[in-house]
Amino acid sequence: MGKDKDGQALLPINTNDERYVAQANEFVEGRQNLKLNSAKIMRAVIMQINADDDDINGYTITIPELAAMLGIQPSNLYHEIDNITNDITSKAVEIKDRKSEKFVKFPWVKKCAYDPKVGLNVALNDEIKPFVLNLKSRAHYTQYQIQEILQLKSVYGIRIFELLEKEQYSTKIPPEGKDVELTIEQIRIACDCQNKYKKISQFKARVIDTAIKDIERVSNRRFICTYIKRGRSTYAINFHIIPWYYPYYDEKTRTILESPKFEVPSPIEKEYHVY
Repeated sequence: MGKDKDGQALLPINTNDERYVAQANEFVEGRQNLKLNSAKIMRAVIMQINADDDDINGYTITIPELAAMLGIQPSNLYHEIDNITNDITSKAVEIKDRKSEKFVKFPWVKKCAYDPKVGLNVALNDEIKPFVLNLKSRAHYTQYQIQEILQLKSVYGIRIFELLEKEQYSTKIPPEGKDVELTIEQIRIACDCQNKYKKISQFKARVIDTAIKDIERVSNRRFICTYIKRGRSTYAINFHIIPWYYPYYDEKTRTILESPKFEVPSPIEKEYHVY
């Protein structure tokens, strides 16, 4: 165990990509605007928290270790580390208060600094504790293995992946797939794009299509998106999630075929960690 310049104890970050990121659903639904590598680093910090922890610690990781986890060159990370620390220290996650219906800002960290002798030192903001500690006592939280988001190349991919995980927590993905409906407002809030891409065609191209292609590239899932209207406005999106081997799915047209391309296998068993 090391210490930072202020004498605070720092635990080494465990970079095992099979560990789980667990967050309260309010946290997942919150407005977030971290850049891509910053978002991945904060999830790596959150995944250090164990189910029986009663407090959050400070953590440290060397640049070579962090670069390996993020899948980038150490030289590039050395060049970008100041921008990353500035991004993390200047941003907040905004969580809606269920009583007032107003958003409350919570800074991500109380400290995020690069020490050339040690590496990147990060300590979560104490006000985030309720959203990452003792989640087994909560009825609603979301968890996934960090390896599922480390290869994603867009923040929109991470955020929509988390929203879908929140809604489709299950032990099986049946051959016929399953449906998850998210409102446009939910997605805009989570992706911090309420004031961007006002036209639904822009929103679809820049946010939804970008995210879905990103998730499909690294997962065993495929998606068919149906846009739902209320009057003249698009209100929500139905994500029909199917296994990659789904025999009735045509990759090129993203449509369902009338006859299967091959024999239907048994359902995928999707394992989940019991937090």
